[in-house]
Amino acid sequence: MDNPLETTPQTQARIAAKAKEMWEADGRPGCGPQAYTEAASELIGMESNPDAGQVPVDSPVPLDANGQPVEQAWLEENLGNPGGSEDELDDRREVPFATRQEEEDALKNQ
Repeated sequence: MDNPLETTPQTQARIAAKAKEMWEADGRPGCGPQAYTEAASELIGMESNPDAGQVPVDSPVPLDANGQPVEQAWLEENLGNPGGSEDELDDRREVPFATRQEEEDALKNQ
């Protein structure tokens, strides 16, 4: 099988012929058949590889029974401080530490 990404003289000729065909079908506008080259290239590629894109791809995230993505619970952990004096998140520092030593000292004191 030929490499679909490799452009051969035969492929170029098919693209040029298809571009001219599309240009004539549109009533020969002033832009010329060169304006149809990209669209013709895509059509020739589809004709050459009709099964391209038919391989199923597994979802990178888990899906529920309805096919909807299921977010992990840990995604909710870092949504910032929701406010309120009784919330344990009020005591957490929301900005980075200036130095690693300062961070280390704060983590030891928790």
